[in-house]
Amino acid sequence: MTTSKLLEQSREQRIGKKPVVVLPLAVWRELENRLEDLIMLESKKLKSKIAKARSEKKLYSACQLKKVLGF
Repeated sequence: MTTSKLLEQSREQRIGKKPVVVLPLAVWRELENRLEDLIMLESKKLKSKIAKARSEKKLYSACQLKKVLGF
């Protein structure tokens, strides 16, 4: 789906005096994915970091993961 077709599915509403745009969740996720792809294509550092992380096959135990995430 093109971006213009995705935006056609949006609706404008007003909350108080401020206009807001309402999108179906599926459309929002599609736009989010496209934005992430665009950011990645423009960033050489991010692209190399993602490639490195994907190639790394290191596994963590539940205890190690809790320490890393701070739980």
